[in-house]
Amino acid sequence: MANKLKKSVSLSVFNGTEASPMLFMGELEKNISTISELGYSGVDLFILEKNAPETQNAIGLLKRHNLGIGTIMPAGLAGQGLYLGDSKEDVREELIRRLIPIIELASEVGGMVSLGLIRGNVAKGDTIDGFLSCFADSCEKLIIKSERYQVPLLIEPINRYEINTLNSSIEALEFIKRTGLPLYLMLDTFHMNIEDASIEEGFRKCRDYIKHIHFVDSNRLAPGMGHLDMGGLIKVINEINYSGYLCLEALRKPDSMTVAENGIDFFKKYSI
Repeated sequence: MANKLKKSVSLSVFNGTEASPMLFMGELEKNISTISELGYSGVDLFILEKNAPETQNAIGLLKRHNLGIGTIMPAGLAGQGLYLGDSKEDVREELIRRLIPIIELASEVGGMVSLGLIRGNVAKGDTIDGFLSCFADSCEKLIIKSERYQVPLLIEPINRYEINTLNSSIEALEFIKRTGLPLYLMLDTFHMNIEDASIEEGFRKCRDYIKHIHFVDSNRLAPGMGHLDMGGLIKVINEINYSGYLCLEALRKPDSMTVAENGIDFFKKYSI
């Protein structure tokens, strides 16, 4: 069953910080060539704008190397103070305006779009109910476009040290069920290890909504570089009949190549 799984890495068209889980960034031509030569099938692509020269350059290089795009990651827009759950309507509307071309791009490349850091935090003086209402309203507006373009929108639960909303898999699942919105999940084993009582049960309970997986060890490095039972998680992922990418959205410690090579070594053991 493992042959239905594909391996990918995170790639950014812009430079992030040391703490950014962008395994490859900058030097697009060199990085994309390396990703292909190592044997990966695709990438999760961090971008800021659809029509930026670096975005279009990356798309062309990925096509040339026959690399797919699992998910487009617009997390960098959060760094510009734009959030889908912001209490200020003008902030939400500006982000929606910026995300629509990204949804169009995802449609063109056969990818999905992540709603992770860009959903934002509950601000001081606000309530979680108010935040979730604003976030749901933004999602409804995005869904009008995403359904037209047949692009899944993915909620990524993110741990409490990075964001204070929808931290666990179950919280995100309950939000989707409660709103009834056609949203899906991108689960990340790094965040699940912090927030979920059981990573395995998180996968099982969310199985009907999982469209994408960030597959990294306890230290946000390649499988086998930390202390999680990553082999056991592969069994669970096969058990729930997940079919798609396992992406190394990982840190660059000690460097990108070491982490990427460790990832390949792990995936080979499981014929991925």
